Amino acid sequence: MNHVAFDACDIQRLQHAVDYAHHASRSSVETLLPSWMPGALKREIKSQCIVGHCATLLFPASEESAMEYFRANGWQAAEAIPSVLVKRRLVERHDLPDDARILVTRLETTQNPAPQVEIFLFPRTSPGYHPEVADEERAHGFENHVGLFLDRPRPEALAALADRLETVGEMVYEGSAHNPHENTTMMYFAPSARAARVRRRFPRWELQCAGDLTEVAEARPVRAEEVERAYAALRANSASTIFTRVTPLRPAHAEEAAVPGS
Repeated sequence: MNHVAFDACDIQRLQHAVDYAHHASRSSVETLLPSWMPGALKREIKSQCIVGHCATLLFPASEESAMEYFRANGWQAAEAIPSVLVKRRLVERHDLPDDARILVTRLETTQNPAPQVEIFLFPRTSPGYHPEVADEERAHGFENHVGLFLDRPRPEALAALADRLETVGEMVYEGSAHNPHENTTMMYFAPSARAARVRRRFPRWELQCAGDLTEVAEARPVRAEEVERAYAALRANSASTIFTRVTPLRPAHAEEAAVPGS
């Protein structure tokens, strides 16, 4: 199979996301949530949410080559649309130009019901791309996350669950966005500095719901100092982890092993 679209390490990181999605399709939400979260919170999340997706950031040769690669693997890929929040985060983190092209697509990697694989694409042809940006993002996986889709998008339910994640869930709220291209609201959470010491391939969590609940999300303060400490801990925890070994992509119908430490 032609692997020109992606570097070897991105092929493996993509496989990690595919494996996680397949693993999540056979697992209870409770077992997927971090070990530090109390059982009562896990049960509360299970009663309101499903695991909608897991996500990673890749650096293809071009948008077209990435989409061709997905099709070649037999995966149905949604039309790539402009990213809102991840682009904003990358622009701030790396001082990228405003015209940097950051896209998002979602893959259906199995015929059975399973979480989607959300892929953010920062093509190497885009303004602002530099190998050092790719190296840092690959090493630390800052955009790796699991998306919890809130089944009943009521403002009070979203606010209450966010409260629980920030208190007993030991997560730190780090921002939100409304994507008008698909009319969804996203709220992102990073593990607290203490919780971030537990290494996970997909360390961050997203609350997502249909509709524009921007008013709820923007009413929640971002605790900048705690976010900074959380990312310092994530950076320290992953400083020696760069995936370079190529793992052959397996057909979507193949039996997957469990994904430890995800």
